[in-house]
Amino acid sequence: MAHFDKNLTVENAFKTHAGARRVFAKFHLGGCSNCSISETETIEQVSEGYGIPLDMLMAELENLFDQPALEVGDAVRLPDEIRSKIPQLANVSEIGRVTELTAGAYVVEFGDVRLQGLAEDFIKVEPSATPA
Repeated sequence: MAHFDKNLTVENAFKTHAGARRVFAKFHLGGCSNCSISETETIEQVSEGYGIPLDMLMAELENLFDQPALEVGDAVRLPDEIRSKIPQLANVSEIGRVTELTAGAYVVEFGDVRLQGLAEDFIKVEPSATPA
């Protein structure tokens, strides 16, 4: 079953999956004044207007639903490259818990710090096997 349709507006694509913004950004759409897109345009209009093959754009959007998924309650950590690039995260708890999931976006609490991101932004921590 397809999650995206060529007649879906960009705004609704963003609501369908939070990762849609990254897909458009991958094609250099929406990031600056020269490549801005209107959220009222359809995916097909964006494809035609910027010369991006519609089937390629649609496939990238659908691939969002093939990404590894997390569940509410999962323990996760931040990748070292993210933690090292953002000084404010240096003292954040090592392990966080997924508390919410909305349209592909996860909210993770690391102690008093709440972060939002896609599954690819976190590393799932498998529970330690405890001896019986």
